[in-house]
Amino acid sequence: MAENDIYNSKRRYENFIQNYIKTKKILKIPEGKRKYYCKNKENFKYYDNFVDSFEVNDLSYIRRNRLFDTINLLFYYIDCDIKKAGVKESNYLIKELRTFISPIRLKNYEKDIKRIGRILFDGDIPEFFSKFKIRVDVSRQKAREDKLTYDEFRNIVNFFNGDKLMQSYLTLSFETLVRPQELFYTKIKDLEINGNYAIIQISEHGKEGVKKLLCIDSFPYLMSMYNEHKFKNNPNALLFLNKYQNQLTPYAINKKIKKALQKLEINKPITCYSLKRFGITYRRLIGDSDVEIQRLAGWKSTRQMKVYDQSNQDDIFRLQLIKKGIIKDDKFSNQLPKTKPCDFCGELIGFAETNCPNCKRIVDKDLIKKELIKQEELFKKLEAFNQFYELHKEDFDNILNKDKQKNL
Repeated sequence: MAENDIYNSKRRYENFIQNYIKTKKILKIPEGKRKYYCKNKENFKYYDNFVDSFEVNDLSYIRRNRLFDTINLLFYYIDCDIKKAGVKESNYLIKELRTFISPIRLKNYEKDIKRIGRILFDGDIPEFFSKFKIRVDVSRQKAREDKLTYDEFRNIVNFFNGDKLMQSYLTLSFETLVRPQELFYTKIKDLEINGNYAIIQISEHGKEGVKKLLCIDSFPYLMSMYNEHKFKNNPNALLFLNKYQNQLTPYAINKKIKKALQKLEINKPITCYSLKRFGITYRRLIGDSDVEIQRLAGWKSTRQMKVYDQSNQDDIFRLQLIKKGIIKDDKFSNQLPKTKPCDFCGELIGFAETNCPNCKRIVDKDLIKKELIKQEELFKKLEAFNQFYELHKEDFDNILNKDKQKNL
């Protein structure tokens, strides 16, 4: 039986079913209640088969809602009995969809509409569905705007320096390629701590079923959160809780990320899923194979790679220039950022940290270099001043003596 999810999709689905039952014989749903509705009363009868198929196939609530949204849109634009619709109506719907659906999403609508045809007319599919095909112009596709750079991600993590919950979530999402829902249903008993790494068992609400997450570079952040967890001695308590000790939600995470982006002046629509895309893109660019990424993410195959990978031609050009030695190595180079002990006190430091959380010393090599350069410049200025003072010592002494006499 389908379970509710972190987005409370079950409630939305049940509300629709109730509204459908109440308004089943009404031609038009009152304006303002829903954007798309069934215009022709002849098409109301098809909803029954639709609902039955959900229960038979045990579809998740989020998929049910998506198919409901699509069939409502379908019956809104096709106002005749859908069984009598043909190529003319099919072309009309495609033309309408192109006005407000992005090219990258058009294929998803094609798949959903064909699926609706198979559900409603098993074995005797009308011409509308059999001929429904959307040609997508690749040249009109645009790159996603939520592509992060390593430095941007690191700055976001550091922005939440006092928020251990956010730092843990951000770094876990990046390293383990986990979905938000999978992480938010994780319990204390699912966490296995082993020295300097941890394994998280995903046993509930996993899209691919049961799987494990390997936490190495996110381990210091995870432990910082875990050590302050109020219910860490309760095996059945959720691992990720908000300040009110309730289950964390994607909405809450996205809200905090949005605030961080505004403060950091990063003009990108970053959400929970952007972190997963960033992690997959990063791993691909550092040389991890598709099979390695598939196993780490817990996917059944590598087909999902094209959905999440955001690498482009410029990224590959840069990697080629690095390999040929034309430009210097950078953050997207040969390996993932590593967690390591502090050189001063031995505290395990997260990969995005610039200062040791224990002794507060600077541990970021780039920052250390900058500090050394600043000190070197300061010493040079002091040395130049001393030389100038030695050359004009008598003048300085005379000025000082005159000032003393005035004060007397």
